[in-house]
Amino acid sequence: MVLLGSLIFQQIVWGKTVVVKNNVEEQELIKPAEEIIISPTDYIPVLLYHHFAIRDMGQGNDVVTTQAELEEQIRYLKDQGYQFISLESLKQLLWRVEKEKVPYKEMGKDEMCLGLNNKYICITMDDGYVSNYDLAFPIFKEYRVPVSIFAVTDSITEQTGLKKFTWEQAKKMVDSKWVKIYNHTANHVPVDMETEAEFLAEAEKGELALQMYLHQDSCKALAFPNGRFTLSCQEKLKEMGFDLLFTTEQRVITKGTSPYEIPRINVESGWSGQDLLKKIELVARKSFGP
Repeated sequence: MVLLGSLIFQQIVWGKTVVVKNNVEEQELIKPAEEIIISPTDYIPVLLYHHFAIRDMGQGNDVVTTQAELEEQIRYLKDQGYQFISLESLKQLLWRVEKEKVPYKEMGKDEMCLGLNNKYICITMDDGYVSNYDLAFPIFKEYRVPVSIFAVTDSITEQTGLKKFTWEQAKKMVDSKWVKIYNHTANHVPVDMETEAEFLAEAEKGELALQMYLHQDSCKALAFPNGRFTLSCQEKLKEMGFDLLFTTEQRVITKGTSPYEIPRINVESGWSGQDLLKKIELVARKSFGP
């Protein structure tokens, strides 16, 4: 059986906050003969990175990954046959699935399978740290990997907090065609720490800044600060034209996944490519489990 140490997903009613608490400690006790085998073509993992460093961070830092770890992880996943895709490609896949799927409550394991022709995976980064440009961007260019950054736009304009990349550096990444930069709101304040109207205004402000500085031709996507959202706010963002909305719930994308509630797997320091793939497979088994 699977023991979940502290994996909590708080169900919600209209207008109340969704809080996703990722596992603090978890242990999987599965005998080999009892393991659930989920084909990697039946789901899509979306990885979540934040900040990058040169020095070894040790095990378990859930915010900082070393440049060497990132490169090894990308190389390993490519060797395992994974195809990295952009959010534009993900949007097209999810819209196609949305037209075909049955109501979620009626889905069994087989009905949740995407049944894709390739093993797809997405890379996202949150906040917009300068290390995304200095350390990660050269690797993405070298390995020809499309990636997406969810930026806190006021922090870039005003250079507040831990150093962020500049708009000039952002434009260089976007012009390379391997990076697209999306909305993490202007102020990074979670929806339950301000009014809904204030949150939506900050989302709109972030979108306007992205348009003004980058002039991207891309889908419209937003990652909720700290992964928290309300159903009411989710609906309002859909009305504002957002195509994809991202959370921090640790699951993979299945046929039951809404384009407006996309889960992501947080990458921790100290993981090899093999460690990361094992984590993806564990999260997939949980996503398809009871």
